[in-house]
Amino acid sequence: MRYRQLAVGILISLATSYGISINDRLQAQTTNIRQVQTSGSIIVNGIRATPTGLMLSVSGNPQIQTQREVNPDRLILDLQDTSVVKNLHQASLPINRFGIKQVRVAQYNPAIARLVFDLDSSNPDSKIAWNSQYIAATRTLILTPSNQTQTSQPIPINTPNPITTPAVVERLSFSSNGRLLIAASQPVGYQARIDAAAGTYNVLIPNATISPNLQRPTLAANNPIERIRLSQVGNSVEVAVKAIAGWQVREPQRPINRASTQQIELQVSLNRVASGNQTTTPINNSTIPAPQNVGDRRRGLIFIDAGHGGNDPGAVANGIQEKDVVLPISLKLGQALQSMGYTVYYTRTNDVEIDLEPRVAAAERVNADVFVSIHANSLAPGNSGISGVETYHSRTSTVGRELASYVHSQVISGTGASDRSVRGAGFYVIAKTSMPAILVETGFVTNPTEARNLDNPSYQKLMADAIARGVDQFMKVRGR
Repeated sequence: MRYRQLAVGILISLATSYGISINDRLQAQTTNIRQVQTSGSIIVNGIRATPTGLMLSVSGNPQIQTQREVNPDRLILDLQDTSVVKNLHQASLPINRFGIKQVRVAQYNPAIARLVFDLDSSNPDSKIAWNSQYIAATRTLILTPSNQTQTSQPIPINTPNPITTPAVVERLSFSSNGRLLIAASQPVGYQARIDAAAGTYNVLIPNATISPNLQRPTLAANNPIERIRLSQVGNSVEVAVKAIAGWQVREPQRPINRASTQQIELQVSLNRVASGNQTTTPINNSTIPAPQNVGDRRRGLIFIDAGHGGNDPGAVANGIQEKDVVLPISLKLGQALQSMGYTVYYTRTNDVEIDLEPRVAAAERVNADVFVSIHANSLAPGNSGISGVETYHSRTSTVGRELASYVHSQVISGTGASDRSVRGAGFYVIAKTSMPAILVETGFVTNPTEARNLDNPSYQKLMADAIARGVDQFMKVRGR
């Protein structure tokens, strides 16, 4: 036969015995179904895709039998003693996730409602097993892919006993990789949607209540989440998360890999930047390094851009790569500014490659007050004796020149480096930003002494602290 029976128990029809394809059987039944009064005691009233799988509105908890057809690749779910409402018969639902192209719904016979998952054989996720959970309080059947891969014996859908005791939402916290975690007392399903009017990302958890001892995270001033609100909506809990401008809340790219079914994970990251019909490299979504003290957005928001990264090493000489020295200087600069009370955002906090356009766009989205790009310099062979610091501003920006002057003065006095002056230039990241912007060339990697300094954590801190003092002077004078 073209498919293998995967069900708990065995369901055999004449069509199955003679090896007729599932598609043929669905079509062959069409005329008969329209003429037969369905007799299933459970009714499927609706079906829709969710970020974590499928959600069916049902009047009861059906027994489910499954089978897999391998050519073409399909997973068939038969809901026993179940009928679909008329408008669902022969309906199709595009999915394009979890290795599924679409789900087709039909009344297979008077007592069986059938779901056919048309699978994408080239996608490894098409081999993932599926689980089911019936929530009696909301009459909802939730189908979710597990994180287990089928091997020689595919795993059938499990239909546990109906859950009647509400889950308790107990804790909200942030993980080490910057995700917002919503933890409950027992496994939960959820629906997620964007409320454009309110500017929030809403998660609805059915059959749940809010713990009177709910643990909530403290939202520091530099946290991209502006607020989190929990509401009891009937027998469900709604969690509404609002991010600051330029940031987004979304589900992880692979939501099926939930660390626990008792926990919901949400990713908080900078928006992607669209360019034509393609998406440019996104800003790194790593967690912002913890501040020494909590910053105050009202004091000012400083955007720090560590140059180069990933496959782009920048200047290379004397065993030093520019990308490896400008990142620690940038992080130390951020810590210094945070200790002064400023809110800080970074282009990158690890070794990733980012195009120039998204660096500027990210600063614009968070409405930064100042943009500081950190670089290291180099010259052609034969110029290894040249050293010193150069600070650049946009040629057309008077206020940028003012910022550069404050910062440059502090760097020269704080580090003792040679003064190679404040200069105007047309570098993309300072020419395209709308806020005051500078690019600091912290030294020459082609100079052996300066290369050693730039690679020295103590000197990196001297450089970072000096830049921070210059930024602080500028912000105080400008009255921001």
